[in-house]
Amino acid sequence: MPEKVLKKLNTYILPQWKACFLMALTAGLLAHLYKITNWLPNWDSLVFRYDSQNMIALGRWFLPVVCSFSSFYDLPFLNGIISIVFHALGAVYICRILNVNKKITAGLVGALVASFPAVTSVMMYNYVADGYAVAFFLSVLAAFYMTREKPSHRISALLIALSVGIYQAYITVTIMLVLLKLIDEAVNKSVPFGVLLKKALYMLIAGVIGVLLYGIVLKILLSIFSVELLDYQGMGNTASLSNINLFASLYIVKETFLKYFFDLSDGVSVYAVLNFLVMIFTVLYYIKCVIKNKLYKKPLSIMMIIVLSVLLVFGAGALAFINPFVDYHNLMLMGYSIFYIFFILIYERGNEKNERYSAVKCWTVLLVSAAVILNQIVIANVSYHKAQIAYEKSYGTLVRIADRIEQTKEAEACDRILVIGHLENSESYSVNLPPDITGITDGYIIRADDETVGQSVLCSALNDYCDKNYKFVSGDEKKAISQREDIKAMNVWPYEDCIMVTDNIIVIKLGTEGEF
Repeated sequence: MPEKVLKKLNTYILPQWKACFLMALTAGLLAHLYKITNWLPNWDSLVFRYDSQNMIALGRWFLPVVCSFSSFYDLPFLNGIISIVFHALGAVYICRILNVNKKITAGLVGALVASFPAVTSVMMYNYVADGYAVAFFLSVLAAFYMTREKPSHRISALLIALSVGIYQAYITVTIMLVLLKLIDEAVNKSVPFGVLLKKALYMLIAGVIGVLLYGIVLKILLSIFSVELLDYQGMGNTASLSNINLFASLYIVKETFLKYFFDLSDGVSVYAVLNFLVMIFTVLYYIKCVIKNKLYKKPLSIMMIIVLSVLLVFGAGALAFINPFVDYHNLMLMGYSIFYIFFILIYERGNEKNERYSAVKCWTVLLVSAAVILNQIVIANVSYHKAQIAYEKSYGTLVRIADRIEQTKEAEACDRILVIGHLENSESYSVNLPPDITGITDGYIIRADDETVGQSVLCSALNDYCDKNYKFVSGDEKKAISQREDIKAMNVWPYEDCIMVTDNIIVIKLGTEGEF
């Protein structure tokens, strides 16, 4: 009977796993309830309100399969809840990877993961939020099968291929969790150098096989559907490995890391101060463990710890080594969450004989972690507030544009639209709180046409919000019309004569073409 099966399953779910999952749900709702109970679109949401997510041309061949279960609509509540649940499940498996036994440690891990700024960015691309959350879960699961007492590297390779097939950036989560596990075993469990090296090599082989499997499936599907990779964020060059530049990659990794955690360009922030505290306490504690466990007497072990620690920064920015010229924004930085888990894990580790020291250590980790999580929740809510203002401001402008179109002679008979340029203050796609939250702007969400991925935000918004049925003009036809002298002489929005009709096409000049 189902009741007996559920009851038996419940006995296998440890209390710390329940604590992790429930804290992830709680923190996830505190952080993202604003978003999942409101319609707060960004520019992509206006285009992909309903879309099959057939993104093979972007290398995301498994994305439409995953997203199909929740429909292809941008559903704030359903997609948002699914996203929170899968991030919570991922957090539970992180606890399993690290053998977390204490409920407080597990709860902090769950809350940290569900409220992490990268998840806030995922929520702003809500039409794929469920799919990306599954990609995160699969990436954690891949690390879990790699790091078990009896590893299953074949399963790990398959899970990596599926995760990367949804969104390539989550490979960094697997890398970071594997590095965390190896460092934890080296420092806190004094696992010998030879054992760690053997484990690391097997994990590396499994990772390479997983990426190769992803590439093989992608190549087969591109051939079957006669599709070429789009030149979006350098995707085509990335696949051919033609953009590898070691020095440029090292620079990008360093700058991304420093800017993400310790950006003081706009002054001191709570976010940066908390990150400094986390980093200093974590480094000092791990040095103390090395001394306490007398690892300094084992040169190979010390060398292994140092190498693995340095690799953390590179692992978090691993994609930069494939293509350093891609903008690695917040949506792609979920791997950075593992740095905080190093700190949280301190609560769990160490059998301290000095009770006062142990109490200070645990209270420090608990209070600082709680402050980090609370700050992440605040960042999420401020982000969604900014998204709401940007949407309402853009909606007002959209209605004005629709009114002006209706007042333009002969526009009523047109079913095609050509958009030139972009609205001033519409080019930014992230807002610095800090950190930069991708998918949100203080400006307009009506952006310039993106012909690379075949979308016109203004055209889609007019069709959905103003009951139009326009098709947008692009490619060579757009270039030819844009070069005409009468088009060049047009004023830009919102001035008079910024909209005109020519050859049964409505031409709207939002700005100067090419300035985006």
